[in-house]
Amino acid sequence: SQIYYKFKSAKDYDNITFDGLGISVFDAKKEILVAKRLKGNDFDIVVSHAESGEDYQEDTALIPRNTPIVVRRVPTKPGKGTAHRYLEGAPTAPRNVTTGNRVNYGNVNGSMSKTFDSSKQHQTQTSRPSPVPTTNQTSGEEQTEEDRRIAAMFAQSSEFWEKTQEQMASKPALRRPNQPRPQVKQQIQKALPPNYVCYRCGQKGHWIQACPTNGDRSFDHMKVRKTTGIPRSFLQKVEQVPPGKGVLVTQDGNLVIAQANDAAWQKFHARQKSYVTTNEVLEDTFPVPHELQCMICARLLREAVITPCCQASFCDECTYRYC
Repeated sequence: SQIYYKFKSAKDYDNITFDGLGISVFDAKKEILVAKRLKGNDFDIVVSHAESGEDYQEDTALIPRNTPIVVRRVPTKPGKGTAHRYLEGAPTAPRNVTTGNRVNYGNVNGSMSKTFDSSKQHQTQTSRPSPVPTTNQTSGEEQTEEDRRIAAMFAQSSEFWEKTQEQMASKPALRRPNQPRPQVKQQIQKALPPNYVCYRCGQKGHWIQACPTNGDRSFDHMKVRKTTGIPRSFLQKVEQVPPGKGVLVTQDGNLVIAQANDAAWQKFHARQKSYVTTNEVLEDTFPVPHELQCMICARLLREAVITPCCQASFCDECTYRYC
């Protein structure tokens, strides 16, 4: 198992490898000091959860595996000592708290969390002497100690599993992307409002949870939108969804489609046409000065250009058309 840690000013996470489902705060601080080669003579360290920001106050508390933590170096407080104590001694033994039929075996004959180092394990196995047979009393004590360790391991596993179940119960259920939405019977049994429109198919008469198009991928994207910001004069009421056109729904639940304002466009186009005609009439009415007159069309110069051959002024369009 692993936990991931980093100092507050660091960017990347480092990891601590250990056996079991969790590691105590004391052992985690000790491994961090050893890994970073810190003596801890003039400061103390505090670890906190990377996501919630909650500090681990007790050194005997367990950090679950795969948990990200943040390490901070803080000034020492009176009566608590420096971080060097994690390199010297063992954690303070907690009280055995009994709740119902559960007993906290968090510190039975030392810490339950031990870091894993393959080189140290191999060295220990090779240097360990062969067992020497002893009396029946010694073997009985070893068997009792092993039973206590096994019981503590099972108690720790059960506690972690109960915490995981509580966290899973508070989270919402996940749904696959292609899985149809669950049918909400209580909402379906209620009476439909008169202005309710299914935003999936654009039809009335059913809830969206009971839409007959559920499971059809062609209706996964919502095609029915609201008429926000569109004047009512541009909306045309329809009874059914026309193919190939986007359907809008009003606040009253009526289906409408947006249409262009042809009358306003025709009025604007006629106004522009009359404006052009008026300018042409004015040009024909008033005489054009000779220096501003085109020698080809005899009108006012438009985008005047000077030809290099005769150094005369002409309209740009006239030069392309007649020259």
